[in-house]
Amino acid sequence: MQYVTCNFCDADDTSHVLTGRDLWHGIPGEFSLVQCNHCGLMYINPQPTPGELETYYPEDYEAHVGTKTGQFGWLHRLDYGYGIEKRRRAIERYIPPGRMLDIGCATGAFLNGMRQCGWEVVGIEPNRRAAIYAQEGLGLLVQNTTLEAAQLIPATFDLVTMWNVLEHLSDPRLGLERIAQTLRPGGLLVFAIPNTESYDLAIFKKYWAGYDLPRHLFVFPPATLEKMVKAIGFEVLKSSCVYGTYNALAYSVRFVMNAHIANKQFYSILTRLILSLPARALMLPASWVVGSLRGGSIMTWFCRKAE
Repeated sequence: MQYVTCNFCDADDTSHVLTGRDLWHGIPGEFSLVQCNHCGLMYINPQPTPGELETYYPEDYEAHVGTKTGQFGWLHRLDYGYGIEKRRRAIERYIPPGRMLDIGCATGAFLNGMRQCGWEVVGIEPNRRAAIYAQEGLGLLVQNTTLEAAQLIPATFDLVTMWNVLEHLSDPRLGLERIAQTLRPGGLLVFAIPNTESYDLAIFKKYWAGYDLPRHLFVFPPATLEKMVKAIGFEVLKSSCVYGTYNALAYSVRFVMNAHIANKQFYSILTRLILSLPARALMLPASWVVGSLRGGSIMTWFCRKAE
């Protein structure tokens, strides 16, 4: 564990938010989330080192498995594909197909979808197994490394995307600065991030999926995040709940179940029920309303680099 100061303003003056553990995989450890009293950024302190964090990304970590195996059924794959299409349409309202970089591309499903629609695609993925699948299974150009260590030529991309990645970085400000360097003037940065103004947080509190300790090293209140991206040289065009409202809700419900249901068979039955087509269909109107009111747990930001 390493003691850190605020990643945005470098202050060392915080208030305690909560103490929590890994609610997803149940891996031992207890972590303290604090909030900077100067800029509002929330972060784990002390933080696990990169080596220690590897333990909390087991082989069955869902983002690294993606859609590459038979572990997930047709409904999951259909939902995954629909989410990719929603994101692509939202992006192309601001920029036509060009050259793009997806950071934390996992098994490459989003990159593959964008490639099929005319984009020239490149990815970065630190997980070796996920990166190999993207490279060999889908034929994608993916660097198996971190954003900090990636070989990137300045001003060579029209678009950079990150889907629920920024909160995992050990130095998000440096990550945003690297992204600004690699984007062409006028280029677009699109990223999704947990929304601290979501209704789910108000309901689930410490079980909110947006905390996901210790994998989420940082939690960004919108006002703080906007100041950060502007300080690095981006103009915020829009932030909205583009996708993932129901899935994020399902994660929070499963975090509660993980903490309180010891019977694994019963837990499995409830999980299948939550992820079932009827449950999703019943919640579709409510998910749409929540997203329209900017109350979903996942907020997507559209930011343009200064000309």
